[in-house]
Amino acid sequence: MSELNSLGKKFATQLASAKSHVSARDKEAVGVDKVHVVGAGGTLTAVYEQLRNAAEYTEEHLLLQRAIRRFYQRLFLTRDQKQIDNSGEELIVELTLAGYVKNDSVPVSVARQVSKLVKDYYRASNEIGLGANSHNPWTVDVLAVEIEAIINNHGVQMAFVQFAYDHFVKSIDQARVFGEPRADYEVALFVAIHRALLHSDEATIRTALLGRYNISLDKNTQHYKATNLQIDELFRSEEVEKLFRLVNRQGAPFRIIWRMVIDQPSTIDLLGSEDKFLRAYETQINNEYEQINKRVNRGIIKSVAFLIITKVLVGISIEVPYDYVVHGAIVWLPLIINLGFPALYMLMLRATLVIPGAANTTALTNLISRFLYSSDETLVLERRTGGSFGATYNVVYALFFLLVFGGVAAILIGLGFSWLHLIIFFIFLSTASFLGFRLSGMIRELEVVDTQQGGLTVVRDFLYVPFVVVGRWISEKYSKVNVIATFLDLVIELPLKTVLRLVRQWSAFISSKKDEI
Repeated sequence: MSELNSLGKKFATQLASAKSHVSARDKEAVGVDKVHVVGAGGTLTAVYEQLRNAAEYTEEHLLLQRAIRRFYQRLFLTRDQKQIDNSGEELIVELTLAGYVKNDSVPVSVARQVSKLVKDYYRASNEIGLGANSHNPWTVDVLAVEIEAIINNHGVQMAFVQFAYDHFVKSIDQARVFGEPRADYEVALFVAIHRALLHSDEATIRTALLGRYNISLDKNTQHYKATNLQIDELFRSEEVEKLFRLVNRQGAPFRIIWRMVIDQPSTIDLLGSEDKFLRAYETQINNEYEQINKRVNRGIIKSVAFLIITKVLVGISIEVPYDYVVHGAIVWLPLIINLGFPALYMLMLRATLVIPGAANTTALTNLISRFLYSSDETLVLERRTGGSFGATYNVVYALFFLLVFGGVAAILIGLGFSWLHLIIFFIFLSTASFLGFRLSGMIRELEVVDTQQGGLTVVRDFLYVPFVVVGRWISEKYSKVNVIATFLDLVIELPLKTVLRLVRQWSAFISSKKDEI
């Protein structure tokens, strides 16, 4: 039985410190006043949040942060300084009604802390001319992440990120990856680790970087601006993209231990014994296989809901009016195929997603044992990229790309599809393909042993990948505008949350009058 190496000891120490801090905070919260929510609108708010989340299709761990951001986007539009200065408790009430936090779980002192942060932040952002608006990722996005960190302490997450960073900064050979040292290598690696291992969005990473280098909006505004400009450039850099691919491929053992830290409170104690830890780690791997199955199934349901909601709105606003104008009546076959086939396609893709086997479990266990208990430092080399295959492969692939789309288009034209019906079909089929590819990524994230590809799998991928490529492009463009989410925010959420807030205020007023009688 081996002892923890220097990396393992540092991780255990930082993890124990973070856990101790969380435990102390929980003890302080015992017996203090909590935000208690009594009022109408809980069911309606929760139902709307499910609809809104389906429309945005974001990572589950980002939903709370996104809900906080939307709350302050609405609030800052009012420019009501009094509401802004005292917004903490109202935020907790809304998050409770929406089901993001449990009732009577958030101390009133935390609500006051949020209010103070928002007050100071709003004042500082306006003083330097940034404006706390929804279009500036330096303001409301960062604020939402900081508030989420107040509600859910991020100490354990920070300890894990540092552990992964300490491993990769030593094991990656810069010269083999980039050919020469890069000035932004370490910060780019930090970004890549967040993206690959925690699926953090840019707001989360930006806030983590600002905190890591102790840069605050109300301390040095010019430094704050300059740093955010550098972060913006970093997000688009070649260094981050290369390191992301590398860390993503090598990250399976770390993803398991991250889930283990969350699910098993005794992980800190287990680290001291290699045998006990590895047994628990193997159990966690098997649990992750089961959870991945469930997550993929939930992802399929969310994807189908997203496709149906979006397609119904597109059909009502574009396809049906087009049919009446051009054909004089609804052309039902293209409408039905465009509505039903992408969802059916997602369900068929589910049948091709297979969970890793015992060989992968053994490989994962051996790797984490080496990382934590061995003195060997294995160099991580860059994976072979598409450029290594030469121009001939790319030309053939491009021709096949056109052949796939041309063949499908010819079949649909024979079924009576017009150019608009074709465009809508390809948009939704490509989107479904990309969503399915993202779900298959959940499985690939746990793989360290390459699976053998049979002839059927190769044929499937040939037909599947062109649509994934287009779907990724559509997803990137859609995420920037997200017409459906914007429609829900302005047409439904803004009036709904405003009315519910007035109802709660009126209810409180009536209650106070009853007390006076």
